[in-house]
Amino acid sequence: MSPMRWMLAALCAAAGCASQSPSVGTTGAANTLAASAVTATTTPPTSTTVSPTTVPPTTVPPTTVPPTTVPPTTVSPTTVPVATAAVVSTYVFPFVGRNVSYGTTHHDYPAIDVFGCRAGVVAPTSGTVTEIRTVDLWEPKVNDPATRGGKYVTMIGGDGVRYYFAHLASVSTTVGANVAPGDALGVMGQTGDARLSACHTHVGISWPCPTKEWQVRRGEVWPPKYLDAWRRGEQLSPVDEVQAVEASHSSACLDAAAARSAAAA
Repeated sequence: MSPMRWMLAALCAAAGCASQSPSVGTTGAANTLAASAVTATTTPPTSTTVSPTTVPPTTVPPTTVPPTTVPPTTVSPTTVPVATAAVVSTYVFPFVGRNVSYGTTHHDYPAIDVFGCRAGVVAPTSGTVTEIRTVDLWEPKVNDPATRGGKYVTMIGGDGVRYYFAHLASVSTTVGANVAPGDALGVMGQTGDARLSACHTHVGISWPCPTKEWQVRRGEVWPPKYLDAWRRGEQLSPVDEVQAVEASHSSACLDAAAARSAAAA
């Protein structure tokens, strides 16, 4: 037996070729052996099943951000103090119902006598009635200056000026009454020392004094230019002139308080 045949026989014996048909040739036996050898040496593939890794989804709890509550801004209204306007007085002619006349001068002090018997006497501006006399106390033999005016009305205007109307036939107001321009004060007459002259009303313009007196009250500035202006409907105020005269006569009220019969005025 040749060496090749011996090898094949050995391989065949190892592989169990003895049971095969003798018709299988050498080439067939070799192929069979080769196949067996491949079969014997082939390792079945390892089937590795990789289970998919299931990663559970990460549930991130939603962050609840509480809404920011911004308190409403309450803007307090700004209170702007309102400036108090200066008192603006309105003036009217203080005689109604009759045609009246007056001059430009008076005897020994600044005042004026207005003529037009029974004319109505009215407030020349707004103000407060501070004094009245409803009884004629004048006695010719005594001729007391405190009673010469007979029946009278004194008022202090909203402008701070004192207005005096004397020799009235009657008085139409009361002390403490608040009057408006044109409100009735009385009626022109002939009381006091006017009994010895024509029916008229004495008009005096001054500043108020703190005590009773007649000397300043009877008149400190000349009324005609103011009466003229008011008669024309003009708003001419005596305030500046009254203040100027008062400043130049700073002791006038003290002197008046010391005058004869001042307390009876």
